[in-house]
Amino acid sequence: MIIGLRGLLPMLALSLTMVLSGCESSEDRAERYFKSGMELLAAGDEDRALVEFRNVFKYNGFHKQARQTYADIQLKRGDVAEAYSQYLRLIEQYPDTAPVRLTLAEIAIDRGDWDEAERHGRAALALDPASPGIMAVNIALDYRVVRLADDAAGIATTVARARDLLVTTPDNLVARRIVIDDLINGPEPKAALPELDGILALAPGNLEFHVLKLQLLVEAKDTAAAGAQLKAMFQQFPDNDRIRAGLVAWYMEQGDVDGAEAYLRQLAAAAGDEPAPQLAVVRLLQQARGNVVAQAELTKLIAAHEGKPVADLYRALHATIDFEDGEQTDAIIAMESILKSAAASEQTRSLKVMLAKMLQATGNSVGARARVEEILAEDPAYVEALKMRAAWLIEEDKPGEAIVDLRTALDQNPRDPSILMLMATAHERDGSAELATERLALAVEVSGYGAEESLRYAGFLLTQPDGEATAEKVMLDALTVSPTNIDLLRGLSEVLLGNRDWLRAKAVATQLRAVGTSEASQAADRVETAILLGQEKTDEGIAFLQSQIEKGGANIATVAQIIQIQVRSGKQTEARAYLDSALAKTPQDTGLRFLSAMLHDLMGESEPAETLLRTLIAEDPAAEQAVRTLYGILLKQNRAADAATLLTAALATQPESVALRWMKAGELEIAGDIDGAIQIYESLYAENSSNLIVANNLASLITTHRSDPESLERAFAVARRLRGSDQPAFQDTYGWIEYRRGNFEEALINLEPAAKGLADDPMVQLHVGLTYAALKRNPEATAALTRALELSGDSPLPQFQVARDALAKLATAPSP
Repeated sequence: MIIGLRGLLPMLALSLTMVLSGCESSEDRAERYFKSGMELLAAGDEDRALVEFRNVFKYNGFHKQARQTYADIQLKRGDVAEAYSQYLRLIEQYPDTAPVRLTLAEIAIDRGDWDEAERHGRAALALDPASPGIMAVNIALDYRVVRLADDAAGIATTVARARDLLVTTPDNLVARRIVIDDLINGPEPKAALPELDGILALAPGNLEFHVLKLQLLVEAKDTAAAGAQLKAMFQQFPDNDRIRAGLVAWYMEQGDVDGAEAYLRQLAAAAGDEPAPQLAVVRLLQQARGNVVAQAELTKLIAAHEGKPVADLYRALHATIDFEDGEQTDAIIAMESILKSAAASEQTRSLKVMLAKMLQATGNSVGARARVEEILAEDPAYVEALKMRAAWLIEEDKPGEAIVDLRTALDQNPRDPSILMLMATAHERDGSAELATERLALAVEVSGYGAEESLRYAGFLLTQPDGEATAEKVMLDALTVSPTNIDLLRGLSEVLLGNRDWLRAKAVATQLRAVGTSEASQAADRVETAILLGQEKTDEGIAFLQSQIEKGGANIATVAQIIQIQVRSGKQTEARAYLDSALAKTPQDTGLRFLSAMLHDLMGESEPAETLLRTLIAEDPAAEQAVRTLYGILLKQNRAADAATLLTAALATQPESVALRWMKAGELEIAGDIDGAIQIYESLYAENSSNLIVANNLASLITTHRSDPESLERAFAVARRLRGSDQPAFQDTYGWIEYRRGNFEEALINLEPAAKGLADDPMVQLHVGLTYAALKRNPEATAALTRALELSGDSPLPQFQVARDALAKLATAPSP
């Protein structure tokens, strides 16, 4: 093809450009992109400016101004993590840049990362000691030191420095934080409110200060001001779900259901056809006015959106309320009818999850799983379906597979606390306590210290060595968000009582009373009683409980506590007189008669105890507590046959009772029917595989009495969650499983502490002795096996013949 002059000119121009660009250095290209980025930034086009700055880094990773500008933009846009990483890179390249050191220190203070704040804040001070911002950061660092040391004089001096700095730089937020913290920790925390108003005038978009102000108003019981603050927060952060929920809760606490409804209807009207705000109205109506009113609202929504897919959502929720009301079959039929003609969509998958949960609740796990698999066939990353499948996998002792599903779910919703808590359960089931701890800590963080997540984390920490202090801190942090949560207050009180921290436990009791509900008052009573008893003020404790009874707050638990105190104090006669006087007033009270039977037993009066318990059982064959108590009395009297007859009759009445079946398993084990005992534990485990004691007993029986590889792997799958436990019984079970699997070193790590903790248990001594022998540690093996035989007496169990054989072999073994 011949190219004419007119066609040649553009090609020459292109060639010239290519030649020129080929001569352009990397630094020149970087500078060209930087100038372009700055021009775009000046024009207000931040997104394209950021792209240009990233191009700068491709050609010059050390371009200081580009990186700082890029980081400043990200910080302004709220991407603190990205900004922080860029500032860190900048400091690595240019360590003497004081403003960047200051920014890093301020971000670290916001995060509570005091080590990083110290590193960058002190470095900034050395570079520019006259900078007010750097001065404020260093005052904050000093303040933290004296506050932790409870140095009153140091605190006063440091706060004075902060106040002096505010005279010349009143907009310094770090200095204001110091003044506010000092006031909050002072005798009148409410005095911090004017300072908070000042800081909010400077930084109205700072959620932390808004929340702090709200907490102070709540603690001061200034309900009207707290409501006004919530409304102001809603205006500032209209998309914050927690603030919306808090405002609704405030209306409800005032008993203003109409106000809450009007507020939610206002949000719903502004949202148009968006279903979430409409459903918030439905939930409020259901909670405050009942299911009938909620379903009437859903009927209106269905009519208003007929022909639109969202109408199916409202129909499904109508069916869900029917399901909750006990109309389970009709609700499931309605859901299946809705789904029959529904096209594949996000909403349809959500409705399938709702149906799967209904099917699971009615015992149709096959149908539930089929629906979940349908969802995942359409969308392998559908979060709610992955969570359901992961929960089933955990129950089936397949934690590794569950973790795979949950990682996929977490990729979609990285800040979903429920995914993280499920992952913690999977790691715990897999014996990875450290990973479980990390996941629970993250769940607490992303939930904003939610009560449910914090209680779960604290409960887990309390099962771990040295976890008590962290558990206490977690609950304290959660209480700053939910100061009236009874479960959190109760959990904190238990930790404080365990530490004999009477003063702070008393403060928790006071906080419980301030909640104002009967449940909270009863919890406060228990805390105050425990304080008195812990201080060995027995008479005061009884008097306190008696005063609660006289105020009309009595229940059977209070009476039982008084009797228990008297018995512990050696005052059995007084306990009997007190109980008899209570029975004289209400002689047919079942609870009091049961207490009377127990007191007879404690006083060695077995005959009247048995008579009374048999009467209670005759009156109510389902009286499980009476059966269990009488069963124990009969065994103490060596009346095993009578105990067995009692248990058989009770099981005929209550075949699903967990406690009674547990007792039957123990009975079968003693009788040598190991397969029967294992069968019961297997059924209990299938019903609730999270029960640690059931898991331990099942695994222990399997490994003690079975030796085939399949059984050993089954025991390992059940018991691996016990790895790393500090409970001797659990250590023995897991260690013996590892021994049976040939992992002798791992076995010994668990069996040595178990043998110390259960020094008089012959089976545990046998286990550690055989492990020593397997590791050729003959002197220790001989000592442990000898001890096992001494403790076993004339036990006919074949395991002790194994011990004799092992000792004989050790006696003839050559010295190592």
